[in-house]
Amino acid sequence: MVQNSGGCCGPDCCSEIKDIQKQMIIDFLYLDLSVCTLCQGTDSSLDEAVLEVSKVLQATGVDVVVNKINVHNEELARVWKFVSSPTIRVNGRDIQLEVKESLCESCGDLCGDDVDCRVWVYQGKDYTVPPKAMIIEAILKEVYGGVRHPLSSTEQEYIMPDNLKRFYAAMQNKQSGQTDSNILQSANDACCGASGAQNKLIIEWKHLDVAGDTCNRCYDTGENLHNEVKRLTRSLQPRGIEVEFIETKLDDTQIPQSNVVLFNGVPIEEVLDIKVAENYCESCTDLLGADTYCRTIIYEGNEYEDIPAKAIRQAALKVLGLAEKTTAPIVDLGCGCGNSKCC
Repeated sequence: MVQNSGGCCGPDCCSEIKDIQKQMIIDFLYLDLSVCTLCQGTDSSLDEAVLEVSKVLQATGVDVVVNKINVHNEELARVWKFVSSPTIRVNGRDIQLEVKESLCESCGDLCGDDVDCRVWVYQGKDYTVPPKAMIIEAILKEVYGGVRHPLSSTEQEYIMPDNLKRFYAAMQNKQSGQTDSNILQSANDACCGASGAQNKLIIEWKHLDVAGDTCNRCYDTGENLHNEVKRLTRSLQPRGIEVEFIETKLDDTQIPQSNVVLFNGVPIEEVLDIKVAENYCESCTDLLGADTYCRTIIYEGNEYEDIPAKAIRQAALKVLGLAEKTTAPIVDLGCGCGNSKCC
């Protein structure tokens, strides 16, 4: 097995390696290995899988080459057509075609912004780190599967995801000494004056509770709220703004108040341009044993049974007197691969 770490500047950079007959090229693309626990775990799982399968492949004349690439800027992301971190490709094909992500606190701490990392789906279950069996299965399918594959990741048209743009912009700002809190403070001072923002945000969520259970739409709102509270806390804490989350449980006599979110005492529909409606709630009907109608909201022209994360974030910032965060453009610094002839 041959392993290259960080020395490959593009899919065609190491072409002399690829000329070997019967070769398996595995590319491991990641944002960070120093603090990101998801990238670190994927790296370890890949090493274990390759170690186990390489002996079998070598016995049949297949050599395994592993390239580990730190895709640390936009230029490299474009070269590798990078869509999610971490990524494992076997002969140019992502071992998981569907891109599913969740909030990554490690990368968020690294760059000072909200970043999502990949969630791996294997045999119907979600994993933060790809199981060794998933990687081995992908390798063996490539060698022995005999199936017709879709286009490889490097052959498809590339559009950089907003999640990666946000990470690279935040890292560039951090490296230049300009943090997100400075950006938010400058924007707020220019718009509302230095004293325009409040220093505490209280988010209260009211929802039905039946012996510790709730309806599906309330559950989904709760998931959105917990994720957004984490994001808001990280963004607002450097500015001295405290975020407090209160969960108020209601009984079956208070259904009209269920799935209500208040920001410093103000319902979300009064903060944003939101209309409130209702429809039949099958989940509450099952819980309560009687036909039940629950709240829906009409937001940006669409009707939602849960309260979307975007609406929660917008309402929180509006109540505080803050504009939504924008990031400065990145200055092109080259691909950063260390190869003077690459660019």
